[in-house]
Amino acid sequence: MIAAASGGEKAPPEPRPWPYKKTMSDLSDILSHRLLPQVRQPSQYVGLEINARHGDFQAAAVRVALCFPDAYALGICHLGSQVLYNVVNDLPYAMADRSYCPLSDAQAIMRREGIGLFGWESRRSLSDFDIVGFSLPHEGCLTNVLAMLDLAGISLHAQDRRQEEPIVIAGDAQADQPEPMADFIDLFCVGDGEEPLARLVELVRQAKAARMPRREIILQAARTIPGLYAPGFYRPRYDADGNFAGMDVLVEGLPPRVRRVHLANLADSPAMTAPLVPLAEAVHDRVTIEIMRGCPNACRFCQAGAVRRPVRWRSVEDILSTAEKALAATGYREVSLLSLSTSDYPHFNELIERMVAEFTPRNISVSLPSLRVDSQLEVIPRLTSQVRKGGLTLAAEAGTQRLRELLRKGITEEKMLEGVRAAWRAGFRSIKVYFMAGLPGETEADVDEIFHLCRRLADTRKEIDGQRGSINASVSWFVPRPHTPLQWAPMCDEAYFWSVRNRLRDLSRRSTVSFKFHRIERSLLEGAIARGDRRMGAVIETAWRLGAGFDGWDEHWSWEKWQEAFSRCGIDPAACAQRQRRLDEPLPWDHIDSGRGNDFLRREYQQAVGQQP
Repeated sequence: MIAAASGGEKAPPEPRPWPYKKTMSDLSDILSHRLLPQVRQPSQYVGLEINARHGDFQAAAVRVALCFPDAYALGICHLGSQVLYNVVNDLPYAMADRSYCPLSDAQAIMRREGIGLFGWESRRSLSDFDIVGFSLPHEGCLTNVLAMLDLAGISLHAQDRRQEEPIVIAGDAQADQPEPMADFIDLFCVGDGEEPLARLVELVRQAKAARMPRREIILQAARTIPGLYAPGFYRPRYDADGNFAGMDVLVEGLPPRVRRVHLANLADSPAMTAPLVPLAEAVHDRVTIEIMRGCPNACRFCQAGAVRRPVRWRSVEDILSTAEKALAATGYREVSLLSLSTSDYPHFNELIERMVAEFTPRNISVSLPSLRVDSQLEVIPRLTSQVRKGGLTLAAEAGTQRLRELLRKGITEEKMLEGVRAAWRAGFRSIKVYFMAGLPGETEADVDEIFHLCRRLADTRKEIDGQRGSINASVSWFVPRPHTPLQWAPMCDEAYFWSVRNRLRDLSRRSTVSFKFHRIERSLLEGAIARGDRRMGAVIETAWRLGAGFDGWDEHWSWEKWQEAFSRCGIDPAACAQRQRRLDEPLPWDHIDSGRGNDFLRREYQQAVGQQP
């Protein structure tokens, strides 16, 4: 059971009117002499990337720092951050800079030398910006947000921030379940960020001219800009047993439910014709083009597919033009077509045929992630065989048709086998298949079928060239996600996941099927945070103070620190992740309107688990 919150809330500091005096100090010399000579791989902290915008900090009426709370190697490739970077820099009165989470060696040096976290291009302290925004793509980056705020000298808790401190905003996937980070964020952007961020920047420009108090800016933003949620003006309720019981609105004029916003047309999002080119090694060295936003499928486990509706896409001409310009602006030799389900792009065959015709003669690769296993898969290897023959990735999700139907995954084994045969014929030498384990109603036979399906997929190669096919299976652990029909389902416990892992390893010995498993303890943490309420913020802060950080990295991961944090805060992670939720109980994310109401989700859940609606 979750312990009830105790103690009174702090009164917010007395606001002071705009304009306020900032230090406006240029840290260039300090960084060049006291940081860069001491860090590993200093090129990642230089900020001189090709296609950087280098906005005029002094001249800008509004200054925005866009922060990615993970290492430079990951953040520099994050497409959403680059899109927002261009949105702000395209405003004539504003500038956007970037910041990433320094690695542990750099953090230690910065604390020892008294160097604050800075904008990569402007070399100005983050505390000198008007808005500091974070992209929150997953639970593993949350402690890094606290590290970055602390390094920047920005008050950790939103209620403690003074008038002169930046407005701290956050978006991306974690904004759909914002409560675990509510203590630290002034405003969440729920949904597509292009329009809300531009409107917030304009509001701040007007507010500075009108000398509006900081608190009033946040309140006005939440009242007038769709998709912005100000958690400081909402208060959670708990029942006598300490369970979440609902959310109260504290200020008149704010909606009881914040509706997720969607960009009407994907063409209204800036085309990334001149993406940033990293100076240090990055996880991706390629042009990435978002060809479609949203997903036409209705998989019952997928939060991204559930909340990012409706489906919007770019035209074939727009994609080809963007690719041509981005290749010229970067020197890359690969184009990746990005969406939740790339093969569901409505003009998919035409797009791939034209890209192959245009780029294959120039030895430019076309990469196709997020493929759906259906009849289109037969076409994919034929179209891409001239471009690359490394590997093909399929998302089967479950080993049996029964569980695939539970997930509403509209694929069959027959289609998978047909598609893989086509891949072997086209010259592919390995197939990667994604699965989940721990699904509702899963049996030992369902687990065994994960291996047996992989073996049948591998055996199809014998029909082509007599060789044994290689299948690399990746198994993740089912986490019930908010805003999905399975949000009420319990997550399995650690012992069950270990039993599945051991069983699949035993079955695959001396076969051409190899298994890779998501870290079990990290999935347990993801499940606890994903279903947690506002009290989870104390756990995140305690874990960070105990030394947690870069929680998505195996070399930094410490389940022991997180267990200690849960214990100190009196919160049972199993009660958050593994408890079957009642269909009528309030959920900590109910005040976020994803567009599909709980009545619909309940019916879907009941159908999935075999209950009568």
